[in-house]
Amino acid sequence: MRAGVLAALVIVVVAAVAGGGYYYYSNVADTGHLALAAADAPPSSQVFGVYITFDAVAVHSTTSGWQNFSFAARTLNILNVTPTSVSLFTSDTVANLTLHAGNYTMIRIYITNVTVDILGSNITFRLASDFAFVNHPFTVTAGGTVMGVIEFNLNSDLNLNSRVFTPNIGFVVNGSS
Repeated sequence: MRAGVLAALVIVVVAAVAGGGYYYYSNVADTGHLALAAADAPPSSQVFGVYITFDAVAVHSTTSGWQNFSFAARTLNILNVTPTSVSLFTSDTVANLTLHAGNYTMIRIYITNVTVDILGSNITFRLASDFAFVNHPFTVTAGGTVMGVIEFNLNSDLNLNSRVFTPNIGFVVNGSS
């Protein structure tokens, strides 16, 4: 009888350790991070601020397709922010995402509002699209962080006459750690 209880106890302990190991591997050990920031190429001298509000990001993995991430709306003034001047993990950051390690090919950055300071007047621009689209491969390694910068080109994104914002962006990978 004691041998049966001992055997059952050993089976329960082995199952618990195996389950915990699987959970750790599939949810912790196999993840990395994507930190996104925003920058611009400066527009005309009439513009003194470009405030873009972001509230979601979707990333496309080569193995699992699209993954959506929502967060509290963040409004950033991207005027005169360059890819080399952004400070990731600070107020310049659009989002910090935890992703499974792997290869990714596309990003959608959802925009809810764009307000432009033109000669001291704040004007809300109409959005030509609900999101900015990045088609640029990157790799997230387990335990690492990819530091990517969404680079807006405000000279072409802002139509000052019609008050329309059309996001045409590039993507710069500032490295990974």
